[in-house]
Amino acid sequence: MQPERKNKRYKLDPTEIKSRMVLAKYVKILNMSVGGVAVHTDKRMIVGSQCALKIESKGKILNVKGVVVWSVLGESIRDTRDNIIPIYTAGMKFTDSSPDKTNEIVDFIEAHKRGIDKGIDLYSPSGLRLHVRICIEDPEKAILDFQEGHHVRDLSLGGMIIESEHSYETGSKLPLEIILTEKETIRVSGKVVSCVLMEDDATEKYRVRIEFSVMSAKDRRILKAFLLSRGSPESPSG
Repeated sequence: MQPERKNKRYKLDPTEIKSRMVLAKYVKILNMSVGGVAVHTDKRMIVGSQCALKIESKGKILNVKGVVVWSVLGESIRDTRDNIIPIYTAGMKFTDSSPDKTNEIVDFIEAHKRGIDKGIDLYSPSGLRLHVRICIEDPEKAILDFQEGHHVRDLSLGGMIIESEHSYETGSKLPLEIILTEKETIRVSGKVVSCVLMEDDATEKYRVRIEFSVMSAKDRRILKAFLLSRGSPESPSG
């Protein structure tokens, strides 16, 4: 007889619970224009996904929203525990083109121009300023917030299965926010165990199985109480 695994899986309505990508731990601004920004980040950014970027430096704070237009795997770095972290290079197009936001971006770039770029006039009426990319001085702090959402199909204390419009590499690590109810949200880190194209779906979607690797004791208690409120589990799950 096959031994029972310690975590039981609960079948869910895929429209009921959602998860989304959360903050990237490493963000480096490469260059910026009035229309967009290029970054190095430790999180794979999916083309077409929405994200928000907050940059703090020299007493200024710039909040911008955008859509990822390109993304490639670049170099790798080692963290403080000597783990190898893949670094991606991505380009984001700003989605707020209002005059106030445009002027805010221009003011931020002007305050952070490197010496070699100080002669570039972002206020030029040539109409080309959206495409003039300038390497700025490294800001003191940059936070990248992913807005890509997923539907959760199965959930347990040990992991979950999500529906995603994008594929994920097996073994990749994801920081996730799971929205259980309007008032209850937990944050976890997980590893992609499998990613399979759902051939029976009318649109291209992937079934992604994620194994939780890091979860706080508080969030574990919240998740356990939520699962117990669901009633009987569907089947054992690792």
